[in-house]
Amino acid sequence: MTTARDLHRTAVYQAEDQWSAILDRGGSVDFFGSTIQAPVQLRFGSLEDARIYTAKIVADLGLPEVHVRHRKGGTRAHYSDGVIAIPSNQPWAMRESVVLHEIAHHVCITQHESAMHDAHFTASLLLLVEYRLGSEAALLLRTGYQASGVPIVVSA
Repeated sequence: MTTARDLHRTAVYQAEDQWSAILDRGGSVDFFGSTIQAPVQLRFGSLEDARIYTAKIVADLGLPEVHVRHRKGGTRAHYSDGVIAIPSNQPWAMRESVVLHEIAHHVCITQHESAMHDAHFTASLLLLVEYRLGSEAALLLRTGYQASGVPIVVSA
């Protein structure tokens, strides 16, 4: 049995890293000649704060419960089988963008049975971003995805 390759993973991470850096500072952003206001993303002070945030989003969306735990090693966060693992001792991991990324995996597994960074994933994350951070933040992320060649679902 062959496992499908996650072809867009690196491009998704690159687009999200740039987007997250904008959200770290927030404020006015020159967007192709127009000025938009980027929000400042939350930084969680504790794993419990991330748990409360995640539980509210999952409940609001009517999704199955997801557990949030500490992950040993500080190189990445991870989602698997209803569990988000975050290296909570790493400042980069305790950001809203990271938690939303992992919640998007929960949405995709629940609704599409997909763990890939594909069009289902990007659509899910864009909806979460619009819901939590607003249309400006979603526009910035969508544009980053498009510039990186990441597949996205464009609403009609």
